[in-house]
Amino acid sequence: MARTPTQTTPPPAPGPRVPAEYVTAREAAAFLGLGLPTLVAMRHAGLGPAFVRVSPRRVVYPFEGLREYARARTVTPALGRVTS
Repeated sequence: MARTPTQTTPPPAPGPRVPAEYVTAREAAAFLGLGLPTLVAMRHAGLGPAFVRVSPRRVVYPFEGLREYARARTVTPALGRVTS
């Protein structure tokens, strides 16, 4: 039986590039220490960091907005406070 040459499929085309000042939802969740489903739920509830909807199914997060979101939630514990 004669062998036929195997056909290789070309690698998939890379997805659309996100400009450096924006991150994907997965990257935003990782930066904030959240799971992706949690970040999505927060977005749907109108909570969480600001985002940009670039298409009906794709959102990106401005990286500086993630930093501001984290800064706004920074808590400084009270020092020397004793409760009895």
